[in-house]
Amino acid sequence: MDSRLQEIAESRYHQQQFLATLLELAVEQQWFDVRHMVQHDMAKAILSDYSYEIGRGHMHMPTYYDNWEEVVALGWQAFCEHTGLSPEKVQQHLQALGDKA
Repeated sequence: MDSRLQEIAESRYHQQQFLATLLELAVEQQWFDVRHMVQHDMAKAILSDYSYEIGRGHMHMPTYYDNWEEVVALGWQAFCEHTGLSPEKVQQHLQALGDKA
């Protein structure tokens, strides 16, 4: 991952209000919303801004596909650091979403 993209992702995912909102949703067992905010809302915003910043326009799809997983991983890392939940515990909650479908 490009160092500038990593810088943007870490900055965005560590915003206190964002993390507080994720924590509130997790406490309320709204894991679908937590996942959506980390993996879709924020990841798309980060990648869109990065894509625009490097001159490829908003949401350059190759940039998105090449970096999405790493950006999302930074999001989950920030969430786990903020909440104290282990990545394994978060994964259990997310897997339970698939079991309900």
